[in-house]
Amino acid sequence: MLMVTMFFILAVGCMAIDLPSLKGRQRRRDRLVYFVLWIGGLAASVCTLLGIKVPSPLLFLAVLYKPFNDLVSSWF
Repeated sequence: MLMVTMFFILAVGCMAIDLPSLKGRQRRRDRLVYFVLWIGGLAASVCTLLGIKVPSPLLFLAVLYKPFNDLVSSWF
């Protein structure tokens, strides 16, 4: 748990350095994308630190495209 706490302290420090460049009205979408990617990275890092096994996102793509792949393979 100490590693997770240290990681969050480091992440907040990095975020404090990056955020001033994203201030302003015209960069609202940039901030949204920044926060979504930042939260995804934080979640992945915390899962790694805690040893939680997370399935690969490529498995989701394989399940998503399997019906299309089966259809095309039946043609040939």
